[in-house]
Amino acid sequence: MFLNCDKIVVYDLEATCWEGREYGFKYREIIALGACILDLKTLEISGNFKTICKPIKSEISEYCTRITGITKEQAENGVDFEFMCKSVMERFNTKSYPCAAWGQDSEKLYYDCRNKECKYPFSNECVNISLIYSVMTGKPYNNGLQRSLAELGMKFEGDKHDPYWDSYNAARVLKHLMEKCREAV
Repeated sequence: MFLNCDKIVVYDLEATCWEGREYGFKYREIIALGACILDLKTLEISGNFKTICKPIKSEISEYCTRITGITKEQAENGVDFEFMCKSVMERFNTKSYPCAAWGQDSEKLYYDCRNKECKYPFSNECVNISLIYSVMTGKPYNNGLQRSLAELGMKFEGDKHDPYWDSYNAARVLKHLMEKCREAV
């Protein structure tokens, strides 16, 4: 399949979560997906996609609501996981472009798609922005998005743990790294 490298789809996931180590064994299910587009020619960030999906194998804890802002009611009224995946594919033509995420969201998304017998919504070419940031700056891997932005002299824009705003801010880090790389060439 031909991959168009004029743009990159940057996305973020939110999943069910619980406070405390005793919950480490629980299945963390994707409950939201956010995405935007980074134009690789102009380095402009555009598009705004955010969808909450209904968990079917886990529940929204109070801790999860505090962290993500997603309530039980919002999740219960969310779309089906497969509909969420199809929606982002249609909105951004995601199979035609490389994708990127802060960390290893692609692994979680692959797992949930396989588990729910749903087509993976992005191309197989996925960039881990956190890893690129670490390699290019010498900072620790998985430094954290907010800390990485601060180290670059930027403030986090929007709501933390909102999947759209997390994807947008990850795109800002990638944009910054690309600008520095282009200056050096």
